[in-house]
Amino acid sequence: MIHNDVYMGQKMLTGYKTKSTYNPAEILEKQVRSANKWKMESMNGDVDPDSFAAKLKRADEYAASGEHHGAEDSIAIVLRQMDEPTAGNPVTKDFWHNGAHVSVSKDVMYGNTITIGGSANPDWIYVDTSVGAVKIDLNDMTSLMKCLDLFSPEDVNAILRKIQEVKQAREALNQIDRMQDELMKNGQDQEKDGGEQSVSEAVGVVSAGEMREIEEKQDKVFI
Repeated sequence: MIHNDVYMGQKMLTGYKTKSTYNPAEILEKQVRSANKWKMESMNGDVDPDSFAAKLKRADEYAASGEHHGAEDSIAIVLRQMDEPTAGNPVTKDFWHNGAHVSVSKDVMYGNTITIGGSANPDWIYVDTSVGAVKIDLNDMTSLMKCLDLFSPEDVNAILRKIQEVKQAREALNQIDRMQDELMKNGQDQEKDGGEQSVSEAVGVVSAGEMREIEEKQDKVFI
């Protein structure tokens, strides 16, 4: 199930023409293997020290000892390092990860917000995750790919699924807009010819099955 989600998300991302050496499928697969190994071996023996599970274990050990982990290894660790906000006084931390800018904000009223990257012409969406709302610029997929290893496998899946849903919803809306434009154009042409034309004739190339698919997409919640 994880592989399918990531494959679909990865396929979708190429639609934005993003070029990156960061492979979300490999990152997610590595994190899942490490987490499973942690469960089986209780983090004993030969465990990848750079794995997500190992980093969280080290952070827990530091927290238990009253010390702090020094590296920005995951969003969960960053949140633990930050002070707690008070009413009207949010706490924010900015850092760079693999060359991408990340901003983490803790707010009493709005909760945690993690902003990744940002282009000159941003197209922001929000994704609910276990660590808070992740704010992603769809016009800056490169930064997102560089920061996937900051999140748990479950959160990576949620992020990629959300991006896919947004893309599908927007494609459906664009298809409906093109249909409406075609109907208007054909109707105007018919008026010039002095004849009458049915809706099915105006649409022409749109089959009944395609119409049902478009209507089903209209019933979904769009972003």
